Amino acid sequence: MNSGPDLHLKTDLQSAVSKALQLGRPLLTHLNADTSWVLSIPYPEGSPGPASRHVYNILIDPWLQGAQSDLAAWFSQQWHVVDSSVQTISELTSCLRDVENFAESSSPVSCEQNDALEHQSLSYIDAVVISHEFTDHCNFETLKQLQPATPVFATKKAAQLILSWRLFDKVHPISCLSKLNHDWRKTSSEDLPSWLGIARITTNRDALHFHSAILITFRIGPESRERQTEGIVYTPHGINADDLKVLQQASPPISVLALLHGLHDIRLSIKRLNLGAHNALRAQRISGSKYWVSTHDEIKRAAGFVNRFLKRKVWTIEDVLKEERREKGRIEVDSPLADLRDVHFANLGSGESLLLA
Repeated sequence: MNSGPDLHLKTDLQSAVSKALQLGRPLLTHLNADTSWVLSIPYPEGSPGPASRHVYNILIDPWLQGAQSDLAAWFSQQWHVVDSSVQTISELTSCLRDVENFAESSSPVSCEQNDALEHQSLSYIDAVVISHEFTDHCNFETLKQLQPATPVFATKKAAQLILSWRLFDKVHPISCLSKLNHDWRKTSSEDLPSWLGIARITTNRDALHFHSAILITFRIGPESRERQTEGIVYTPHGINADDLKVLQQASPPISVLALLHGLHDIRLSIKRLNLGAHNALRAQRISGSKYWVSTHDEIKRAAGFVNRFLKRKVWTIEDVLKEERREKGRIEVDSPLADLRDVHFANLGSGESLLLA
């Protein structure tokens, strides 16, 4: 009997997705201890999915196993220390298929419909999002396992790289949300449902757009109420917190449901790679996110020339709040600098899920 990580993920996902469907809320699942995710969004009422599907699954920055190397192994190479909860795309697809079948068996449909869903050759991965061109985000060995028909949404350099591999039928460069382009609906495409958009937030101060964010927006909920636009901000290396003020100018307005931003401050010599907890704290306050989820904080096994110059400062929420109090003195209870009373912080392990209620 298989008692590996994929079995635990499958069991946990069934329970979590069942609750997500009951509440009509998204589910965020961490596939490893680093920055590979699945965002599962229930199809809204009145917008049914294909072949009786219940959930729209977005795979984000998948790197499941093996080494990742940029430029050359002698220059930089890393390995996961914690095993991914699934080792292959096939295992992930199997988990997502079983979750759909579990959801289908709980709904009032005919056996014929159930059989059709069981035997149809569906990928159950509806879209892929790639935030950076680096191989711990844009991993050839993982991406080549996906079906060619899977639509991919990638930042400009990552899209160019993926197109050169000729793995997919459609690769969409992600457009930017900005002061001039502040309507999230324009970031949808023919390969996305009309209630879903994928955009990028960048800054002119970072010409390479290393510190940027992916914004996934959606409108779900009961047809009986006016649906609010919600957003997930995913920024694995961090984005300058002030750049998130563009969200306050979005039209229609966007309520940020979750911010995915790491805690660790990582530097390569004098250049900051991951902006860390201090920036994340400010980003949460500016975005007003209900959830703050850490990402890209796995302390991986590393080798190569670059590794000699990497410096990591590990922060906790408690540490950064204590330091802020020391710097600013007494903070009033009603101050925007007060403790994160209404914010749900989560540090998910490999295979763990969070219901974004």
